[in-house]
Amino acid sequence: MIEPGLNKQSKSDTFDTLNIHKQTDAIKLKYIYIVHFVSIFSLVFTFVLPTLPLEDCAQGLAADMYFLVDSSWSMGQENFEHVRHFLYTLIQSLHQVGGERFKFALVQYNSRPHTEFQLNSYKTAQGVLAHIKAMSYRGGGTRTGLGLDFLIHTHLTAASGSRAADGVAQVVVVLTDGRSQDDVAEPAQVLRMAGVEMFAVGVQDAVDWELREMASQPQSTHVFSVDTFPALQSIIQDLVVGLCDAVTQSGGFPVANEAPVAGGGTGNEMGPASLPY
Repeated sequence: MIEPGLNKQSKSDTFDTLNIHKQTDAIKLKYIYIVHFVSIFSLVFTFVLPTLPLEDCAQGLAADMYFLVDSSWSMGQENFEHVRHFLYTLIQSLHQVGGERFKFALVQYNSRPHTEFQLNSYKTAQGVLAHIKAMSYRGGGTRTGLGLDFLIHTHLTAASGSRAADGVAQVVVVLTDGRSQDDVAEPAQVLRMAGVEMFAVGVQDAVDWELREMASQPQSTHVFSVDTFPALQSIIQDLVVGLCDAVTQSGGFPVANEAPVAGGGTGNEMGPASLPY
């Protein structure tokens, strides 16, 4: 014979078990709904944001990419952090599509240009990215013309790792947040006439006509402007596409990823760079 107290306890346990099963089923249904929703959202997100041009940038072409970055007092430490994040993400993305065939150099400029690293400073992109993470803000004036001239004489040389003599595409990206205190037209023209692809990125108080003075044609794909520093992240995909187009349209010959020794011109009138050093 079962004692009444135990019988009540048994019924209570049964009800508790049923409730647990109901709650478990509800959680499962909720989980299935969330997974289904996330899957649909992921599909929509993938459709809305086109993938980077992996095929276009993986045709075996090499490129030397030089970043000339404004670090004047008008920027400030907080905004410089956004710039550093932008550079890190951009170079990481470029490395994903170009591999070790893409080499990078970086110059901070203000009143005085400062080399962060040359094309041949690091053997891998990991070294470049680590340097950017540790890079410090310098401050100073805004002499973009001097920065361009510094690139011509200090970085676009074989000693600094330039492969222009081998026909590898030469690409310069200038990032500034204001009007230059010196002339940018002449050094930018020297670079363009030497076959260097020029991209200009303006932030906040950058002057549109000055960006256009520096950029290559067509300016619709070589000039980028954003109103705020955090917004730099929003142009990375389009900038990568533009940079890839400049490289893939260079007309160069594919090279092995392990030993990039040949590329091509840069799609400009005078072919590979021949700068007046």
